[in-house]
Amino acid sequence: MVASPIPAETADILTREMVAVDDTWDLSQIYPDDAAWEADAALIPDLLATAAAHRGMLDAAPMALMVALDDAMEVRRVVERLRTYAALRRDEDTTKAESLARYDRATALAIQAGEGLAFLMPEILAMPEGKLGVFATDAVLNRYRHLLDDVQRRRPYVRSTEVEEILAQAADLARAPAEAFSALDNADLTYGKVRDDDGNEVTLTKGRHGLLMESRNREVRRAAHETLMAAYTAHRHTLASLYASSVRNDVFDAKVRGHESARSAALFDDNLPESVYDSLIASVREASPTMERFLGLRRRALGLDTLALYDLRVALAPEPARTYSYEEAVEIVLGGLTPLGHRYVDDLREGFASRWVDVYETKGKRSGAYSWGTFGANPVILMNWNGTLNDVFTLAHEAGHAMHTYYASKAQPYHDFHYTTFLAEIASTLNEVLLTWHLLSELPEVDLLGRFAIYNRFADDVYGTLVVQTMFAEFEHLSHAIVEGGEPITLERLNQVYGDLQATYTPGLEVDESIRGRWARIPHFYRAFYVFQYATGLSAAIALAGKIRDEGAPAADRYLKMLAAGGSDYSLPLLRKAGVDLTTPEPVRAALAEFARNVTEMERLAALGVIGDLRS
Repeated sequence: MVASPIPAETADILTREMVAVDDTWDLSQIYPDDAAWEADAALIPDLLATAAAHRGMLDAAPMALMVALDDAMEVRRVVERLRTYAALRRDEDTTKAESLARYDRATALAIQAGEGLAFLMPEILAMPEGKLGVFATDAVLNRYRHLLDDVQRRRPYVRSTEVEEILAQAADLARAPAEAFSALDNADLTYGKVRDDDGNEVTLTKGRHGLLMESRNREVRRAAHETLMAAYTAHRHTLASLYASSVRNDVFDAKVRGHESARSAALFDDNLPESVYDSLIASVREASPTMERFLGLRRRALGLDTLALYDLRVALAPEPARTYSYEEAVEIVLGGLTPLGHRYVDDLREGFASRWVDVYETKGKRSGAYSWGTFGANPVILMNWNGTLNDVFTLAHEAGHAMHTYYASKAQPYHDFHYTTFLAEIASTLNEVLLTWHLLSELPEVDLLGRFAIYNRFADDVYGTLVVQTMFAEFEHLSHAIVEGGEPITLERLNQVYGDLQATYTPGLEVDESIRGRWARIPHFYRAFYVFQYATGLSAAIALAGKIRDEGAPAADRYLKMLAAGGSDYSLPLLRKAGVDLTTPEPVRAALAEFARNVTEMERLAALGVIGDLRS
């Protein structure tokens, strides 16, 4: 790999042309060029016509149903590939009109496909249950057995063909709040300028904000936090309206399908009981004393009377922050994942060498990090590299997603390829847990400061993933309950709900107006009831990583089989086969117990004088 030169004196954000090709992702396995994308887009009308020709004939024979499903899956496969490529090209530069137009076309094609295939599920379910059961056991439909079982499960919530077609058409309207938020958040909002640790005036971006939140200079952190939040506060009424519209969309969709609530509808898709959600919230709330200890240690180490939100990400170990090159990070990640076996490590190494990763922040590029993939092509990873240890862990996290996609695509047919989000967040966070333990194993016991730093990072990660995401999950539950209860969902109400939760989940934290309005900058809230799976995922990951550490190859093999299984079965049975049962509160409690042990070790090391007063 060739590193892109990024001069320290560069004041402005890089443009894409300034980054070396080797540090950009390779989308050619999806489409070699835009012309190939256009060619596939032109096929959609004919593919839809072929699939629609089966309408009214699905119950003729098992073979007729099999051919109809094959043709429908081909439509979905091509549409997904079109939309994935368009989304990735859009995220390279969210201000580029050509890419935005392509994504709009891909979305329109997806909606068109949804309308054209809307007959499929109602017509299958129009068969008497006994007849469909007989069809499902026929050998010619064997490869669709799980899909047909899932269709049967959805019987109470599928509407008539006419209603399903209207709902498919309404999807074009339902996406408006999320897309408006994304345009505002990624393209239109500017945050002004702040001063960095060296006193240089720099343009604030979300990527740079994350880096500045790790500064030892509290004034730098405070200014970056207040400058960023001021942009959202200036648009608070618009953001409240967008989020309220998104919530109302969720509630409408759940009601029209006959679900008890928007939350039950969201969890139904992955066949998850609501008890998993409630148990998570209850378990984390029970761990409040550990949160108080953790935050109290942070407050004392920073020499503060009261913690502010911008004090939660600065490392407590008083050692100079190390900067990692992307190339160094790749080797660290690969070394940390050796417990998963040679095949996993070799396949991931080849992926890194094959330009799976878009490394650096550039002008207009989507913020944050993610992994995305489509059937039959290599997955890719979006990063906005700053060179911190957090970036190293983010790379390990997204690599977990990428490898899940890679193995599922290799092992499953298209219709069983898509794993659930519930499982996805296990594959990513397990990599982070293994990397943490690897880094600890590399340090001698006498390196108290180094060990404190890693315990600190792990505790911060558990806090941010298990605790904060559970807080977000409770916010989503309460905000949807407002609408479901027939009450107005206003800016003031949202601020009050979020502020109260922040005070509960971060005891002792100063909660001001900027904190009460922080919900307004969380993009995941536009994909309702998603974030709780970060918390359950980390809990399961800690349990699985422990088994891999203690049992070795047999546990690793069970885990890799879960990755390769994709969506060929429901999430909870696949996870149980790997060795964890999330229908009980035990995995979450065990993760919180691991968190408590880390806090205890940090307290022990702090008492030995490993860290001092970190006031700047």
